Parts: sequence; structure tokens; C-alpha cells
Amino acid sequence: MSIVYRPLKEKHEEIRLLDVEPANKLDAPLRATLRHAELHDAHFSALSYVWGDTVNDRSNIAIRYERSAREYLASKLRGKSAAPTYVHSIGSSLARALRHLRQKYGRLTIWTDALCINQNDKKEKDWQVPLMKAIYSKAQEVHAWLGPRYNEEISTIRDVNAAFDLANAIWTLAARIIDSINLLTEEDWLEACFTVANAHQSSDQTHRKWTDFAVALRRAATSDHSIQNELACLRTLSQNNYFARMWILQETGRARKLTFIFGLRKIPHRPMLLALSLANSLRDSKGSSQAGNISSRFDTRFLGCLSARTTCMQKRSLRDVLASAYFSPPPLQEAGDPKDLIYARLGLAENARGITVEYGLSIPEVYTAASNFLLSEGFLEILVTFRPYRFQRGITDESFPSWAYDWSKKGFNSFDRFTASQGTTQKVSIAPYRDAKFKHVLSMTGISIGTVKVANEKFSTTVLAAGLHKATVGIGSIRAVSEELSPEKQETLVHNITSAYQQLGISIPDADVETLLSYRTLPFASFWCWWVHWIGSLVNLMNDAEAQHPDDSVPNFNVTELLFREDPGVLSRTENMKHLGTKSGVLAMIDYQRWLTLLDMESGHGGIEDTMAIQFAESLFRSAWGMRPVLLDSGRLGYAPEDTRLQLHDEVVIFHGVKAPLVIRKTTKDAYRIIGPAHICGGMQGELMDATLPGSTYKLI
Repeated sequence: MSIVYRPLKEKHEEIRLLDVEPANKLDAPLRATLRHAELHDAHFSALSYVWGDTVNDRSNIAIRYERSAREYLASKLRGKSAAPTYVHSIGSSLARALRHLRQKYGRLTIWTDALCINQNDKKEKDWQVPLMKAIYSKAQEVHAWLGPRYNEEISTIRDVNAAFDLANAIWTLAARIIDSINLLTEEDWLEACFTVANAHQSSDQTHRKWTDFAVALRRAATSDHSIQNELACLRTLSQNNYFARMWILQETGRARKLTFIFGLRKIPHRPMLLALSLANSLRDSKGSSQAGNISSRFDTRFLGCLSARTTCMQKRSLRDVLASAYFSPPPLQEAGDPKDLIYARLGLAENARGITVEYGLSIPEVYTAASNFLLSEGFLEILVTFRPYRFQRGITDESFPSWAYDWSKKGFNSFDRFTASQGTTQKVSIAPYRDAKFKHVLSMTGISIGTVKVANEKFSTTVLAAGLHKATVGIGSIRAVSEELSPEKQETLVHNITSAYQQLGISIPDADVETLLSYRTLPFASFWCWWVHWIGSLVNLMNDAEAQHPDDSVPNFNVTELLFREDPGVLSRTENMKHLGTKSGVLAMIDYQRWLTLLDMESGHGGIEDTMAIQFAESLFRSAWGMRPVLLDSGRLGYAPEDTRLQLHDEVVIFHGVKAPLVIRKTTKDAYRIIGPAHICGGMQGELMDATLPGSTYKLI
């Protein structure tokens, strides 16, 4: 029988606490008392764990629900003096944690969300969830339960136990380097951990102490054979699903005392996270064969615990917390309820006013509210988020504002490094919109730099036509999937490559084509097929631009910055790279022999994946990812998102304060939707923005 919860008193910040009865045996039945207490004078520990499989493996816990003195007297007058007892079903993860944490003598008083919050009462969750910040801050100890799960593999249990031993050994090494390591402030320890985790050394003298410590610790660890032989177990530990859970950020970030627990093993957070930080820095190390064993599938999400503790210590604003989450690279923490991708972060902020927890809202409504808050705080970077393919969008509701950020799927921030709106700022205005479909409108000032007049082939179309795997469309990497070419595919590729050259009026020697097919470890022939077609699309675009402006009345039609959009530093480092953006230079880039010479790679090299060639190819490939070459009626060349349409008169606007031009499309009589950010030649560093001009007001839905 499930618990029949009594209401908590919100004004008194009342919470429920679980008093777990002692037991001598691990498999003894779980018994506990649930009671109400006011948070300010309560004494308890808190549990941080992953709910796990709550369907296939469950356990029962007998819970006596204690009543207040007033309720007890009232029930006694009715002839019912005993407090109700419920046999409540809980998931195996929680049951295992409680069994391992309960004491042999004396009660364990603990707070755990699954039992102490009525999960079926959305109104209670609305005010109890924001209270979790104070709950985990006040808890005398936070127990971070790592498992094992009910169906954990023996090898995983062995590795995690070894990781606990290894963490202690690494901590001993650290103590030899810094005698007072146990006395370090949390701030110093966090800085040491981050420095250890980062394999690239800083020359900043302020951090020199921790850089020296990191170097010494890595040297000591890789010189100790007993440690080297066990490094791979830290990879298994990093993959524990505990670190993938969104709520742990608040729970570990706010904890005064944090202890990681796996079965009967316990370890303080400092040695545990330091060991994982060390593993993170060694995962790509070539200096040790054992260190190389941790590189594959090492999960970096444990760093979220370090970041969360830093954030809480520095008392950052909600704007900074959400902005930091926006810029965080994947993989990111996950939540069973997508709303918690916002709500779980509120507890990291010093003052979370601005976003209200309301579980009755839909996911789009929660994300819209969060975006509204960020935009009103001047964080406009979410407008240039690049998310080119629909299958990457978590929210498919067409009424979801085009200016809102979808927190359920990570976007790419490659456009925020530009300064197209240089010298301008603006305060955005968001208001209700009188439309049956679109509920909110964002009003912004911007300057139109043209309407799309020519839109050439889409990246995804050319990739698939070249025979590359569809996974390369999803992540923009020619190394996403490597498949051996069948004789039929080889014949098709040879035909397509030869035809692409013929369309450009160029011939390619048969020997070069054979060389392309000789690479077995990478789909280089398919890449080259795409590359020749893509160059053809750019050449056609340049021809269209020249035909439109034969008198050269607009800036030159050099597309170098498009080719190297992903690595703009190339242009500043190598002056002679700029000639590659001219028509003759672009065509020279499909001269295969010249290309090999340029990259200092010999034809037929067997280890192509380790050469500059593949890095260069990836950069060109990534620069075109999700794009299509476009020509504006103003004569400007550029890359625009694939969804850009010529027939729909898509317009390109540089909005005040926004770092990159946006492609917008008129959707209603007076409002537009954002299609995505664009790269327009000669306009990404503020060249086209005149701060003295008033601009036009656009309504965005």
C-alpha cells in the first residue's frame, strides 16, 4: 500500500525526514518512520543517487507515518491512536542504498527525494524542489550512492572497487607532493583538481603552484607500476550512471561533507574526484601503454561535480549558471524529466529569482521561460545556436519560439566567436503575441544585409550523394563511420568523381583516382567525391555573383573565410592561404597532387588518419557542415543553414548585440521566424554594422 501523504506547511519550510531502523544483516527487511520537521532546526543526512530501474526490480519498505501531536489527539478521540504503517514499494537503487547506509545500532535520519517528496503532487514539488538547495546545504553529510545496481556485472564491481583503492593510492602520492593536502581549502583543492584534469599546462604564474603539482602528480602516477596497471578501472568508474544524472550537480555542489559510496566501500569526495581528474589528463597520453587503456569511452561528466562546487562557492547568479551550462561541451548531464534540465540548475545559483518551478507547465513553456529570462538578462548567445538537423531537436512543436533555446538537445556554439554586431547592444522585449499558434513575440532591432537570391546544394545532400555514411551528416566528421568499399561502390565513386571534374572542365588522372581508393582506414575517396562537388557549388556561386555584379561594385568574391570557418586562425597565421578563396585558388584545391604537396603528405601514405591531411580535410568538412552556399541580392556570398529557402525570400539580418547574422523568414503578416545563424563573407567582424544607423524593428516568433 503506497503512502498516503499529509500536506507539508510551506510557510514553515516543512520537510519530511526518514528515520531508518537499524539492522544487523544487509538483507534484513527495511523499516522506517516518516515524519515532518521544520528545515531550520532539523538534523539529518541526505542521499544523492540515481533512481535507476524502478520497474523490473523493486523492494518493499515498511514505513510508519508519524503524526503531529495535534493529529494524534484528534485520531485518539476517534478511537485510532496508532500511526498508520504502509508497505511501500521502492526502486532497487534506493533500497540498496538504504540497506548499506543503515546502522547496526541507532536510527539513520536521512532525506531522500523519492520518499520525502510526494512525487504525485505537482504543487508540493513546485515549492519543495527549490527547497532542495537548502536541504543539501544543511545536511550533515551527503551520501553519493554509486551502486552496485541489482544487475551489475562482476567485472564492473571489480573495477569500481579497484578504483576506490586506486583513488586512495593517488591521494597518498598527492600527499607526498603537498604535505598539507588534507588541510587545503576547498577553493585551493578545486583549483588543483581542475589543473590536474587539464593536460595542457598554463603559463599563468598565478596558477604555477598547481601546474607544478599537476606535473609532479602525473609523473609520479605514471612511474608507479602498481598504479599504471589499474588506471583502466578509472574509466569504468567514470562511466557510472551516477555522474550522468542532472540532479547530482546541485546535490554534490551544495554538500558540506560529501562521501562516495559503492557497496560497503566509502571514500571522501576529494581523493575520488582527484583520481578521476588525473585519469582525464592521461586518457590521451602516449607516454604510457597503460594510460592509453583509459582513453576509449572515458566519460568526462564527473567534471560537473567540480564545476558545481566551484559555482556554489563563488555564489554565481542564475544568469551565469545558465550561461555556463549553455557553453559547456558535451556530454552533458541528463534528466528523466526534461524540465529538470532547468529546474535542477536553479539550486546552483546564489539567487534563483527569475525562473519559477512549475511542474504543471509543458516542456516548451519551461524552456521558453528560461530563454525569456536569459534574453532579458542580455545573454543573446542563444540566438546564434547552430542546430542544423531536425532529428537533433528535442522539441518538434512548431509553436515553440524560434528564439528559444531547447535545453534537451545540445546546440553548437561555433558562431558566438564572431562580432558581426560590433559596437551595438540592445534590450530585448518579449510580449504576448495575438496569434492562435504563436504565443510570444521577441522584438529586436537589426539591419538587413540582403535577401537570399541564390541557394546552392545542401551539405547533407552532397554528403549522401558522395556515398558517405549518414552519420557523417549528424556530427560532421568524415571519420564518423568507415566502411569498406565494395567493387560496385568503387565503380560508382570513380564515375562520380570523374563526372564532377568534367563538369568543371578539368580532367583527373586515373592514377590519382586509384590512389584515392587505396585508403582503407578512412572513406577518403568518398570525401574527395563530396569535396569536388562542394567546390563546384562554390564556383557556381562565384560565377552567379560575377554575373550579378560584373562591374565589381561589391567587395571581392573571395570565399576563403567560408572554407576555413571552423579554423579562422589559419587566415591570420598564413597569409598565402587567402588566395585559395579566389576562383582559381578554389579550383586549385581539387588538384589532387597539389593538395598532397600542400599538406606534405606522400601519395599512398598508409597512416592517413595521423597526418595533417585528415585534420585539414576535417576542418574543410566541418566548415561546410549543415550549410548551403548562398548569394544575397546585395552581392554578398556566404554559408546559410540548410533550411534556408530561395522561394520563401529568406532575409539575412544583423541584429544589434547578436554575434552573427541570422536568417529569418516571414511567417505571419508582421512577424518572422529564425532559421539559424549564417556566415556572410566580409560581415562577421562588424564590417557591415553601422552603430549610427537606427535599424529596423523585427518581430520574431
